[in-house]
Amino acid sequence: MTTEADHAIIAALDWTARGRATGGTFVKLVLGGREGEAHFGLVNELDIPDLDVVTELDPAKVLAEVADADVFYGIPTLDVVKAGKKLRWIQSSSAGVEYTARIPELVNSDIILTNTRGAHGPSIGEHTFALLFALTRKLPESLAGQREHEWRRLELYRVCCEINGGTMGIIGFGQIGRAVAQRALAFNMDVLAVDAQGVDDAPGVEEVWPLSRLPELLERSLVVVVSAPLTAESKHLLDAEALAHMRPEAYLIVVSRGGIVDETALADALRSGKLAGAGLDVTEVEPLPADSPLWDAPNLVITPHTAGASTEKERRCVEILCDNLTRFANGEPLVNVVNKRLGY
Repeated sequence: MTTEADHAIIAALDWTARGRATGGTFVKLVLGGREGEAHFGLVNELDIPDLDVVTELDPAKVLAEVADADVFYGIPTLDVVKAGKKLRWIQSSSAGVEYTARIPELVNSDIILTNTRGAHGPSIGEHTFALLFALTRKLPESLAGQREHEWRRLELYRVCCEINGGTMGIIGFGQIGRAVAQRALAFNMDVLAVDAQGVDDAPGVEEVWPLSRLPELLERSLVVVVSAPLTAESKHLLDAEALAHMRPEAYLIVVSRGGIVDETALADALRSGKLAGAGLDVTEVEPLPADSPLWDAPNLVITPHTAGASTEKERRCVEILCDNLTRFANGEPLVNVVNKRLGY
């Protein structure tokens, strides 16, 4: 059975041979995504003969440039796929590719899709613990006191808590989940994980279970981190029934994609005291609607999808593109090939 990775190798070999045979432009690349824009100069430093690089960030003008392009870097839309008659490879500028579910024309095409898996781990790993410590060390309450010039030591001294020695349960043990686990181990936590795929290597992690054992993970964890991709199978994976398995002293941190947690159920759990707190960097609808019950839910910290934000991550995204371009030029396997039908 031919896999997506196999198709990528075949495509790269075909394009390499075509470029050498014609003596013309090897490949046209359209840089159409802002992720890593400050580091696009790295592409021009590549030693790839006859590489035509076009930077076009205006969505209207992208469609004209992509018409005769071989490679597109950015977040593809249906219009990009339809306009790119010659496209053979799309390097997504994001790790998450849930948009494939909305573009069957891409899924059913021969276009190879790769992503920036691995670029976001350090930034999101750090942000995960920023959200967690905001909750356990009562930072929002301290900041509120600072704004009001109030010294709230008596109010806060008995309500802070530690994560030391607790169990962290990670839902989705990909690159982001691994980055979170690495940091949890440094804080003397035990780590459990569940994943939709079998995981052979998980150094330092007590065990990686199949999704069927999610209820057990929720019951055992002091902290639950959602780092899974959003797919048809993971949508509302954490509904009211699942959240009921969590302990009342537990915390939920969501840093991958919105839609995996039922937000109404989460707001209810926080209001009723069935959870100690939650931190969300992503929501099902973004920006979060003004009438969402999450805004006023107690013990909830919301950040506006900034977990993956850092200039270092931006550079890593472009470095992945450069690595794949070099591999492509040499007829080698591309990294981070996405299974478009699975959505990751």
